[in-house]
Amino acid sequence: MAVATAAHYYPIYNQPSSHHKQKRFFTSRSASYHQSNALAYHDEHPHQPQHHKSLPLLNFFSKSYAKPVPSYIFAHGASGFAKRQRYTTPDLNKNRNEHYYSIQIGEDAYFRRSDAIGVADGVGGWQGVSAANAALYSRKLMHHAYLELERFDNVDDPCFYHYDEADPVSILQKSYEESMQEAQQEGIIGSCTACLAILRHEELRIANLGDCGISVIRHNDYIFRSEEQQHSFNFPYQLGTSSPDRPKDAQSFTVAVEKGDIIIMGSDGLFDNLFDREILSIVKSQLSAFTLPGSGNRPPRMLSIEPQKISDALAERAKAVSNSKLNVDSPFQVRAVSEGLYYQGGKADDISVIVAIVKDCEDSPDRRL
Repeated sequence: MAVATAAHYYPIYNQPSSHHKQKRFFTSRSASYHQSNALAYHDEHPHQPQHHKSLPLLNFFSKSYAKPVPSYIFAHGASGFAKRQRYTTPDLNKNRNEHYYSIQIGEDAYFRRSDAIGVADGVGGWQGVSAANAALYSRKLMHHAYLELERFDNVDDPCFYHYDEADPVSILQKSYEESMQEAQQEGIIGSCTACLAILRHEELRIANLGDCGISVIRHNDYIFRSEEQQHSFNFPYQLGTSSPDRPKDAQSFTVAVEKGDIIIMGSDGLFDNLFDREILSIVKSQLSAFTLPGSGNRPPRMLSIEPQKISDALAERAKAVSNSKLNVDSPFQVRAVSEGLYYQGGKADDISVIVAIVKDCEDSPDRRL
């Protein structure tokens, strides 16, 4: 998917060179997880009896006391359409009693958690190749990404004590290794693109490889938009069989988020069919439906935003464009024409959309407690 809106919507950066990860910070503040608020007791008398040791008291009323970092979670919704109307999800449980934590949409797959979202797009070029199953490969990748994130919730797992250090590229790497191992054991081949986003306090940490995408909207405008990674036209970076690309080649971003920010994540079926300006227009129209008009001195008031309705609206519109070949423009058409190809209308593809709203964690600052 291509960046099709005006450049002022979001920062534009040069594409990272192949096989070199670049990490960008979309905040002027230091990353909170690199700072420690813990009080460390320095023992200047190593032979002092243990009962004489004490920690200093913390004055919560002192002006020097640092307030806790805001802790947020996602409220989210997801929608999608398979490219083939009669598409049947492969029998993923054949000869085994397995449960996948990822959802299949054609050859797309995604997962959702209160602190993370992810989407993968199985590469359709494997169609017709013996033993190929790009749909299963994308589902495995997202399934194992979900399981890796679960480790941070398990008090018996060492990851529990490194919750704030979660890194989407590392998660993608471990998921990739597990998926490749299973694929080899089961004798299947395939590949997929992928996008992961992890929420830690006021940071959104992103890893994007290929042409899935993610954007962040605040106050009716973009504050962030990912870039696609393409080797050449319609040949995205991908993970899997015979691909030289690796998770370390993913673009890595850190975005400072606030309560109420709207995150749009999707496969290329969304971004190949809808321009950024159209996505923004649909989001605005949905927000206006949840806004009570003001009167007199009373300003307009926003009701609770329903991410499911936003994702439904985006997926429905992307589907309508993908099925149309006349009198409609699409980002994919624009790129095809720029390559000297004749192309009209939208791009028929699987469509997966996740909409996540940043909201307060109502309980403990550590959302696991």
